[in-house]
Amino acid sequence: MKKITSLLIIGVTLVSTSAFAGIKCSDFPSVDKMEVLSKKAGLSPDGDGSFTRYHEDVVKALCSGDMKEVTSSINAGYVEAKDVKAISKILGKPYKVKARTESGKSFGYSKDKFISMGLYPIDADNIAMYYTKKPSSRCGVLAKQALEGNPEAISKLKEQPDYCTWKY
Repeated sequence: MKKITSLLIIGVTLVSTSAFAGIKCSDFPSVDKMEVLSKKAGLSPDGDGSFTRYHEDVVKALCSGDMKEVTSSINAGYVEAKDVKAISKILGKPYKVKARTESGKSFGYSKDKFISMGLYPIDADNIAMYYTKKPSSRCGVLAKQALEGNPEAISKLKEQPDYCTWKY
Protein backbone atom coordinates (compact mmCIF):
# COMPACT_ATOMS: atom_id res chain seq x y z
CA MET A 1 0.00 0.00 0.00
CA LYS A 2 2.88 2.32 0.86
CA LYS A 3 4.41 1.70 -2.59
CA ILE A 4 1.13 2.54 -4.38
CA THR A 5 0.73 5.75 -2.35
CA SER A 6 4.29 6.81 -3.20
CA LEU A 7 3.73 6.12 -6.89
CA LEU A 8 0.48 8.06 -6.79
CA ILE A 9 2.19 11.07 -5.19
CA ILE A 10 5.00 10.95 -7.75
CA GLY A 11 2.49 10.70 -10.59
CA VAL A 12 0.44 13.65 -9.34
CA THR A 13 3.61 15.68 -8.88
CA LEU A 14 4.77 14.93 -12.42
CA VAL A 15 1.39 15.80 -13.90
CA SER A 16 1.15 19.11 -12.02
CA THR A 17 4.78 20.00 -12.82
CA SER A 18 4.41 19.26 -16.52
CA ALA A 19 1.17 21.28 -16.63
CA PHE A 20 3.14 24.36 -15.60
CA ALA A 21 6.19 23.60 -17.73
CA GLY A 22 4.83 25.22 -20.88
CA ILE A 23 2.99 28.50 -20.64
CA LYS A 24 1.27 29.62 -23.81
CA CYS A 25 -0.99 32.43 -24.94
CA SER A 26 -4.08 30.24 -24.86
CA ASP A 27 -3.60 30.01 -21.06
CA PHE A 28 -4.62 33.65 -20.63
CA PRO A 29 -6.46 35.39 -19.12
CA SER A 30 -5.86 33.24 -16.06
CA VAL A 31 -4.67 34.63 -12.74
CA ASP A 32 -3.13 31.28 -11.84
CA LYS A 33 -1.10 31.14 -15.07
CA MET A 34 -0.13 34.82 -14.68
CA GLU A 35 1.19 34.02 -11.20
CA VAL A 36 3.21 31.10 -12.58
CA LEU A 37 4.50 33.25 -15.47
CA SER A 38 5.41 36.12 -13.17
CA LYS A 39 7.37 33.88 -10.81
CA LYS A 40 9.12 32.12 -13.68
CA ALA A 41 10.01 35.50 -15.24
CA GLY A 42 11.06 37.04 -11.90
CA LEU A 43 8.99 40.13 -12.60
CA SER A 44 9.60 43.53 -10.98
CA PRO A 45 9.78 45.50 -8.85
CA ASP A 46 11.95 43.19 -6.76
CA GLY A 47 12.18 40.20 -9.05
CA ASP A 48 9.96 38.42 -6.56
CA GLY A 49 7.34 37.36 -9.08
CA SER A 50 4.79 40.05 -8.34
CA PHE A 51 2.96 41.41 -11.35
CA THR A 52 0.82 44.38 -12.26
CA ARG A 53 -1.98 44.95 -14.71
CA TYR A 54 0.70 46.40 -17.01
CA HIS A 55 2.42 43.02 -17.09
CA GLU A 56 -0.94 41.48 -17.96
CA ASP A 57 -1.34 44.08 -20.73
CA VAL A 58 2.07 43.09 -22.11
CA VAL A 59 1.06 39.42 -22.16
CA LYS A 60 -2.15 40.31 -24.01
CA ALA A 61 -0.27 42.51 -26.50
CA LEU A 62 2.45 39.92 -27.13
CA CYS A 63 -0.14 37.19 -27.63
CA SER A 64 -2.17 39.32 -30.05
CA GLY A 65 0.95 40.44 -31.93
CA ASP A 66 0.54 44.10 -30.96
CA MET A 67 4.24 44.88 -30.65
CA LYS A 68 3.57 48.63 -30.84
CA GLU A 69 1.62 48.39 -27.58
CA VAL A 70 4.44 46.40 -25.97
CA THR A 71 6.97 49.05 -27.01
CA SER A 72 4.65 51.79 -25.74
CA SER A 73 4.37 50.10 -22.33
CA ILE A 74 8.16 49.98 -22.00
CA ASN A 75 8.63 53.51 -23.30
CA ALA A 76 6.10 54.97 -20.87
CA GLY A 77 7.81 53.17 -18.00
CA TYR A 78 4.83 50.98 -17.14
CA VAL A 79 6.99 47.86 -17.41
CA GLU A 80 10.70 47.26 -17.50
CA ALA A 81 12.38 46.02 -20.66
CA LYS A 82 13.89 43.08 -18.76
CA ASP A 83 10.38 41.98 -17.74
CA VAL A 84 9.13 42.09 -21.32
CA LYS A 85 12.18 40.17 -22.49
CA ALA A 86 11.54 37.45 -19.88
CA ILE A 87 7.80 37.27 -20.63
CA SER A 88 8.32 37.07 -24.39
CA LYS A 89 10.90 34.30 -23.95
CA ILE A 90 8.60 32.23 -21.73
CA LEU A 91 5.66 32.68 -24.11
CA GLY A 92 7.83 31.94 -27.14
CA LYS A 93 6.85 35.28 -28.69
CA PRO A 94 9.91 36.97 -30.17
CA TYR A 95 10.21 40.64 -29.28
CA LYS A 96 13.20 42.88 -29.80
CA VAL A 97 13.37 45.40 -26.97
CA LYS A 98 13.89 48.96 -28.16
CA ALA A 99 15.52 51.74 -26.15
CA ARG A 100 13.20 54.21 -24.47
CA THR A 101 12.78 57.54 -26.23
CA GLU A 102 13.67 60.82 -24.53
CA SER A 103 9.94 61.54 -24.26
CA GLY A 104 9.40 58.16 -22.62
CA LYS A 105 12.21 58.76 -20.15
CA SER A 106 10.82 62.22 -19.35
CA PHE A 107 7.35 60.77 -18.82
CA GLY A 108 8.64 58.09 -16.43
CA TYR A 109 10.86 60.51 -14.53
CA SER A 110 8.16 63.16 -14.14
CA LYS A 111 5.48 60.64 -13.16
CA ASP A 112 7.74 59.29 -10.40
CA LYS A 113 8.42 62.85 -9.21
CA PHE A 114 4.71 63.70 -9.10
CA ILE A 115 4.04 60.55 -7.08
CA SER A 116 6.83 61.48 -4.66
CA MET A 117 5.12 64.89 -4.25
CA GLY A 118 2.08 63.05 -2.92
CA LEU A 119 -0.10 62.80 -6.03
CA TYR A 120 -2.07 59.67 -6.72
CA PRO A 121 -0.51 57.48 -9.45
CA ILE A 122 -3.40 58.03 -11.88
CA ASP A 123 -3.16 61.81 -11.43
CA ALA A 124 0.63 61.67 -11.76
CA ASP A 125 0.18 59.71 -14.99
CA ASN A 126 -2.23 62.33 -16.41
CA ILE A 127 0.00 65.24 -15.44
CA ALA A 128 3.11 63.53 -16.81
CA MET A 129 1.28 63.13 -20.13
CA TYR A 130 0.64 66.88 -20.29
CA TYR A 131 4.19 67.64 -19.16
CA THR A 132 5.74 65.50 -21.91
CA LYS A 133 3.20 65.76 -24.74
CA LYS A 134 1.68 69.24 -24.25
CA PRO A 135 4.21 71.24 -22.20
CA SER A 136 2.70 74.60 -23.27
CA SER A 137 -0.77 73.64 -22.00
CA ARG A 138 -2.11 75.02 -18.73
CA CYS A 139 -1.41 71.70 -17.01
CA GLY A 140 2.00 71.31 -18.67
CA VAL A 141 3.12 74.72 -17.40
CA LEU A 142 1.80 73.97 -13.90
CA ALA A 143 3.57 70.61 -13.95
CA LYS A 144 6.87 72.26 -14.89
CA GLN A 145 6.48 74.73 -12.02
CA ALA A 146 5.80 71.84 -9.62
CA LEU A 147 8.89 69.99 -10.82
CA GLU A 148 10.89 73.17 -10.21
CA GLY A 149 9.73 73.03 -6.58
CA ASN A 150 6.96 75.64 -6.58
CA PRO A 151 4.79 74.72 -3.55
CA GLU A 152 1.73 76.55 -4.92
CA ALA A 153 1.93 74.55 -8.16
CA ILE A 154 2.22 71.31 -6.19
CA SER A 155 -0.84 72.24 -4.11
CA LYS A 156 -2.84 73.05 -7.25
CA LEU A 157 -1.92 69.69 -8.80
CA LYS A 158 -3.01 67.91 -5.62
CA GLU A 159 -6.45 69.52 -6.04
CA GLN A 160 -6.82 67.44 -9.24
CA PRO A 161 -7.78 70.25 -11.63
CA ASP A 162 -10.02 69.21 -14.53
CA TYR A 163 -7.59 70.66 -17.05
CA CYS A 164 -5.03 68.05 -15.93
CA THR A 165 -7.15 65.05 -16.90
CA TRP A 166 -5.57 63.53 -20.00
CA LYS A 167 -7.97 62.41 -22.72
CA TYR A 168 -6.75 58.96 -23.72
